[in-house]
Amino acid sequence: MSEQMGALAGRATGAFERIGAIAEASDGFDPAVPATLVQAGLHLAPLPVAEGGMGAGLADSVGLVAALGAVDGSAALGFAMHVHVAGAAVQGPGWPEVARARLIAAIRDEGALVNSAATEARGGSPARGAIPETTAEPEPGDAGYRLSGEKAWTTWLPALRFATVTARLSDREPPVVGTFLVDLGRPGVERIPAAEALGMRGSASWGLRLDGVHVDPEDVIGLRTSGEPDPRGSAPSAWFAACVAAAYLGVGEGARRRVARWALDRRPGDGATAVADLPTVRVRLGRLDAALRAARIVLETAARRWDESPPGARDELLPDLQLAKLQSTSAAVLATDEALRIAGGPGLMAGPLERAFRDARAGLVNPPLEDVAYQSFAAAVLARERESGAAD
Repeated sequence: MSEQMGALAGRATGAFERIGAIAEASDGFDPAVPATLVQAGLHLAPLPVAEGGMGAGLADSVGLVAALGAVDGSAALGFAMHVHVAGAAVQGPGWPEVARARLIAAIRDEGALVNSAATEARGGSPARGAIPETTAEPEPGDAGYRLSGEKAWTTWLPALRFATVTARLSDREPPVVGTFLVDLGRPGVERIPAAEALGMRGSASWGLRLDGVHVDPEDVIGLRTSGEPDPRGSAPSAWFAACVAAAYLGVGEGARRRVARWALDRRPGDGATAVADLPTVRVRLGRLDAALRAARIVLETAARRWDESPPGARDELLPDLQLAKLQSTSAAVLATDEALRIAGGPGLMAGPLERAFRDARAGLVNPPLEDVAYQSFAAAVLARERESGAAD
């Protein structure tokens, strides 16, 4: 472990303990959670050491997010959003140097947090090819753009300083989609509290409304015709899939630890036998443990391969990181379900196991969605077979 990562692990211990205490007291968003992570310097994890960061690659970053997820799923999801944008900006191509430097400086010097804002209530997820209704109006004299529209599910919105926002250029046909680095402190930004969700209630996944918000020309991250590849390459999708996977894997691993401790301590009846000694309980605990360990192996292996591969060879690793997200989410759902079955009635009472059960299910609607990913996996299988058949 490098000196920087050793320091990071040390900072995380105390910060996570404080966040755990906050989570025990409230199921909603508490600004003290992101503030605690910033005070500990954990928001600097994916930034290069030469630029004041910790130099965490994808593998170290997902380890950090998963450890936080075992303490508080909402905190991990919010932190994952910041880490994935910052990490992709560092590792991926396509970011203009001025915008990249500005973001890194704000994270380092001001404790700024960032997330992407792409999903819209009417258009749905960009993962399904949705063209944003949010518009970017060019300003006279190439002075930048004015963004107007509304985004949904912008996690940790109350704590964010920046968002990377997708918008459709108003003067182009066929549609041209841009990605813009938006300073959320500018006039025209409105943060709209969302209704309470089933899970991840502390993630503050609010609505972001933009009304003529100015974006400087140097903060245009990229433009592309609808259907063309993102100029930032596969890095945003890879970091998103891995960090989201880590958050939900952590939720499942936290439930495993809590229910195992409960089963050891719980001695019903005459007190002679612990719940952990019951064969049916051990089967359930073993089943959830196997699912979580398998998901962790997939995630850690895929993230490590990403870090170790040259940038030009990383695109082909994206399917494995998407697989890691599917495996981690499924494992978390199974693990929290089995944990509740082990705990029985006490597990249904408001508390860590009940919250983990709800939080794990939020991962089912985070991209990549199962049907989209499975179709892409199938397309790759068929393409290989067609190529093999043609060669024969």
